[in-house]
Amino acid sequence: MKILITTGLSKSDIGGPFQYAHNLEREFQKPGHEVRIRRYGSVESALVKIWLDALWADRILALDTFSVGLPSVIAARLFRKKVVIRVGGDFVWSAYVNRTGEPITLPMFYRDIPKLNFKEKMIFCLTRWMIRKTDFLAFNTEWQRNIWTGYYKIPLNKSGVVRNFVPEKGVGTPFSNKNFIWAGRLIPEKNITILKEFGVEIITGEPHNKILEKLKNSYAAVSLAFTDICPNFILEAASFGKPFIMTRATGLNELFPMGGIFVDSSDEKEVKRAFEAMLDENTYNKYAEKLKSVSVKHSWSDLAAEILQIWEKI
Repeated sequence: MKILITTGLSKSDIGGPFQYAHNLEREFQKPGHEVRIRRYGSVESALVKIWLDALWADRILALDTFSVGLPSVIAARLFRKKVVIRVGGDFVWSAYVNRTGEPITLPMFYRDIPKLNFKEKMIFCLTRWMIRKTDFLAFNTEWQRNIWTGYYKIPLNKSGVVRNFVPEKGVGTPFSNKNFIWAGRLIPEKNITILKEFGVEIITGEPHNKILEKLKNSYAAVSLAFTDICPNFILEAASFGKPFIMTRATGLNELFPMGGIFVDSSDEKEVKRAFEAMLDENTYNKYAEKLKSVSVKHSWSDLAAEILQIWEKI
């Protein structure tokens, strides 16, 4: 097959899509498929540039729910190509939280949709259309799949779960100091203020290999975002045996129910208790041992095979 992978992030951005694009390209090429990766910085850019690549492709994989997801679906419908959207975030919720700074989780957002501005209403309407017109939605957690299925009334045969890449277990460096690490983009939904309050080391704009090295040498990883569906840097920290403090609004506990403390990230007292607990080395070692007992595997070849199986069925 000729496979077009569309992404909104480039190599210099912190985030999963660019890493996923190139690893999936390698796996798709092994059995002989042709692959093109196209990076579009915005919906507008994608709508201008996607057409020749979409015409060339037999299948399209969009690694974003809106900025490349929407143009990919439009092009797929026009040229009658099969398109799968990998869902690892929520563009409407994200746009609202990053505009208002309101500490609202993804489940809260869909239980009672807040007042949206014009741009957010347009995104909401276009997201509904995209969901109806795509061939398949590949969520990375059952948690988000249930939220979207309930609200958008998605038929069960039109969606499934394709887990994130889970690194093989590595050996973490014994900690020399009790440093907590967070890695990502500096946007309001990540709840940066509370990270700073608790002295978390914030990593942004670093190459992926440097992030891995810092996680390997860290004490623990932290995500106190209002919602963090399945953060790759926490998966990577866990692979080195590093415990975590994690927002309760997540699907990460489907993979790692043990090995960390899940908290209400808007409750500073609860967050403080979690840090105090994790700083106690006896408690820390218990979480580290629990991580060792969890056997989770999901390779790039597993991930690629699952996507190829989806294309065979749709």
